[in-house]
This record gives sequence, structure tokens and C-alpha cells, in this order.
Amino acid sequence: MSKSQLQHKVFISTRPKGKSEDLKRWFAAEGATLLELPMIEIRSVPLSTKMKDTLENLEKFDWLVFTSPNGIRCFFEQLKTVQGNYSLPGKIKIATVGKKTASKLTPYGHAAHFINHGQTGDEFSEELYDEITEGEKVLLSVGNLARHLIEEKLAGKATVERMEVYQTVMPEVMNDDILRRIEADDYELIIFTSPSGIDNFRQLTKNTVASSALRIACIGHTTAKAAEKHGIAPVVVASMSNSEGLMAAIAGHYNIAFNE
Repeated sequence: MSKSQLQHKVFISTRPKGKSEDLKRWFAAEGATLLELPMIEIRSVPLSTKMKDTLENLEKFDWLVFTSPNGIRCFFEQLKTVQGNYSLPGKIKIATVGKKTASKLTPYGHAAHFINHGQTGDEFSEELYDEITEGEKVLLSVGNLARHLIEEKLAGKATVERMEVYQTVMPEVMNDDILRRIEADDYELIIFTSPSGIDNFRQLTKNTVASSALRIACIGHTTAKAAEKHGIAPVVVASMSNSEGLMAAIAGHYNIAFNE
């Protein structure tokens, strides 16, 4: 089938503000419209005494682990506040979840020593466990809602310290026009890329839209499970938890070709 399958359809992204450009370009190329209704906002955590102490003593760690671009950005912002630059101790190795996250290290003058091949936190934890050496010290740079998979998996083999460098919160301002469009069932799919986005959305709409009436696409199985907890059956679930995987899954649902 041709790309006209998506023409004139309206999709809604709940990604943080400014994070839907890749989706917007793809939908536009397919003749569709993507509206943005951010359901989460990322805020850096204020520099605490404990965080400052950790950043001043990075030489005690063997590994620095990032699970998202936000973890990288907020970590290095805080590091520069503490020491005036982005330098890391020479011995420290960096591990990231996926190539996209790894690419965000470049502006800070660093590169990942280990990039996992899997698409989930479970797979990353398994692969990192095999990569580290008994007794090494690991620093995790994560958000306040990040699960504790990595700490639990590495426990017993490594000493793991968790540093929460950003918070995920609900935006203070919402687009009422888009919310009314959802209430009127005037859209094709709502796109979710995190469990917290699902949670915030239902907190906002549980009294105005029935779960059974919602049509959604999820970036991966973790987000899909969060939707199911709210009684929502996802129409599309990407097998690869990144933008390309999400677009490919949506294209597959409509039987159109997807070219990265």
C-alpha cells in the first residue's frame, strides 16, 4: 500500500517538549499531522551536598552508567558546576543504553566504552553484569523514576551508587485544544514513550475519557505494561525501544514501508 494510508490522519505525541522532531518529520513526509501534548517535563535536580561530594570524588568509580540522554545532560551540567569543566578521571569507563544515548556524550568530549545491544533495561543489566569485574565500583546517573534493575542485577558483584540527577514531573501547562480533541475521539493514535507519561495522562483524563476508548502506540514493552495497568490495550507496541523502532512499528501497523 502507498503512504496515503497515513495522509490526513492526526497523531498525538506525549514526549517532552522539543523531543518529537524526528517523529514530526516522518509523519509530515507521510502526509500526516503530529500534534504535541507533552505529558512529562525533565528538570535537573538541584545540586545537593551528597551529589557534590560524589562528583568531587569520581576517581573512586570504575564505571559511569547512563541509561538516557537526560542522564548525560544533567550529569555533565552538574559536573561543570562543581569543577568548571567536563573532565572525567582517566580510569573511568562509560556504559550506555543504546547508540542514541552514547552519541550524546560527544559534546562533552567523551565516548562510551560499552554500549548494550539489547533494547530493554533487563538486557542492559545482563550485558553489563558480564562486562564488569568483581569488586568494581559503579555510578549510575539516572532520573527519580528509574527502576532499580541495574542495582539489583549487579549487587554482589559490584558496589553500585545511584545518583538521581533529574526529575520527571507533569508539565504545569497543558494544551486544552488537544485534550478536547482526544475527548472527542478526533485522532488516530496517541504516542507514549514512558510509563510516567502514561500515568500522568490518565491522572489528567481518567474522568473524561474511558480507557477502553483510547488508541495508543507505545515505544516498548515497559511502557505498554504501564498502559495495561490502566486498562488500556495498546494498538501498536514497538519491539525496539527507540524512535526508529516506534516509527517502524507504526508503519507496519498501516502496512507501509519504513525507511530510516
